Amino acid sequence: MERERDAELREVARRWAPQLAALREAMPADTVVVGDNSMMSYHGAIVGMPVDPPGRFLFPAGYGTLGFALPAAIGAKVGRPDRPVVVLAGDGALQFSVQELATAVELRLSLPIVVAVNGGFGEIRDEMRRRGMPPVGVDLHAPDLMTLAAAYGAYGRVADRPEELGDAVAEALKTPLPTVISFREPG
Repeated sequence: MERERDAELREVARRWAPQLAALREAMPADTVVVGDNSMMSYHGAIVGMPVDPPGRFLFPAGYGTLGFALPAAIGAKVGRPDRPVVVLAGDGALQFSVQELATAVELRLSLPIVVAVNGGFGEIRDEMRRRGMPPVGVDLHAPDLMTLAAAYGAYGRVADRPEELGDAVAEALKTPLPTVISFREPG
């Protein structure tokens, strides 16, 4: 049973493999990764991007909490300013706490905020479709994240390819302000 579950998890994570590999290559070994309850985290990073030693992948297990990653990453960075911290979130989850970007800017935190864009709550949308239900309440108006980042005083960048994602994270880790980095969710 456990073997089948692990095989299924690896298969689901495979679609995120290029992005996760680019992130792993770009992040120093002591990076703290803070994942929101988004597909990139629970279908990707939890399985496909092990972070060692334990305790450096922060994730809101239980209750499907959305909006966790950005405020938790701010706390991690304030608590350990010497350690790199990277946020992983979906566009739907980020919008639950995007206003905390103002806090990260005010604190001048070097904080890459990696956002997988799928136009809302992709996992719920996919599940509704699999069950033959019309998707309701899952498609969100996605703001222009680059403009939003600039409005808060942060940097913004779009990554069209996994290599660009890795480059953007490496650059953002050297930048004295947060950087919102968006990419289209792999399909």
